[in-house]
Amino acid sequence: MSTISSYDEALDFYPETKAHGLTGGKLTAKLRVLWEAMSEANAAAFRYRQLTAHGVSADEAASQVFAEFYAAR
Repeated sequence: MSTISSYDEALDFYPETKAHGLTGGKLTAKLRVLWEAMSEANAAAFRYRQLTAHGVSADEAASQVFAEFYAAR
């Protein structure tokens, strides 16, 4: 008799879990990445709105936001 060592292993008997490859860990990891990306995009959009509200041109604000959030990658 084997013991279950993870939540994913406990759900392996569901056919739809195996068919789609969306076990709890993979789905959670994908949702976490999506959440982080949306949070970062929201922060960048907020910063852009701040800059444009303070009189910075749209082109300059976009360049500055890109440099602050994405240039280091």
